[in-house]
Amino acid sequence: MKVSSRLNLGARCYLMMVGSVMACLLLFSTTAVFAFSSQEVREALDVAMQYADLEYSIDDELMQGVAYFYGGQDTISSYLAKIEQGVRPGEGAGIDASGLVVNAYRAIYPELKFVHNTNSKETMVADASSMTLYLWNIRPMKLEDLEPGDLIFFGTEGSGINGVSLYVGRQGESVRIVTASQTQGKVVLTGIRMGGDYWKGSFAGAGRLIKR
Repeated sequence: MKVSSRLNLGARCYLMMVGSVMACLLLFSTTAVFAFSSQEVREALDVAMQYADLEYSIDDELMQGVAYFYGGQDTISSYLAKIEQGVRPGEGAGIDASGLVVNAYRAIYPELKFVHNTNSKETMVADASSMTLYLWNIRPMKLEDLEPGDLIFFGTEGSGINGVSLYVGRQGESVRIVTASQTQGKVVLTGIRMGGDYWKGSFAGAGRLIKR
């Protein structure tokens, strides 16, 4: 998740407000919607961790973690198949941050779909960007209420939500997450210091994925 600029307070509040409004609309819609259970989000986290822990070899060099690839949606099996065929990691094989979330949750709930809203028209789609997840497909939560497997979102001023991760837990001031990191070039288990510049400038909100 490479950040080019900081999200100012006004923009961050706006994004959180939009998420809260969308959650209210979902709550009072005629069709009941439910978030994934605590057990299910933990199971999704376990799946995501497999992407970070994966070990494989290329030209006798040991590699770890599914490579980052913008727009990538590879499962572990499809990723390894591509590598076996000679596709280079991150150059046609890999996964991005929203793809990791989608794959992790779809592994435990294969029928998973997402809401996308264009020109006030709501449609159901099979894939979702970080922005789509944030705006129409989560139940917003406070950071202190998150459980392992819930989602944390990041953004930059001018581009809105551009990153998502699965929450692992807290270690002091460090928030532990699993994400497909553009900076590190692969899926990683990492930590972000809550008082640090990245967190203060980029944290946009958190929530639990809605089960559809």
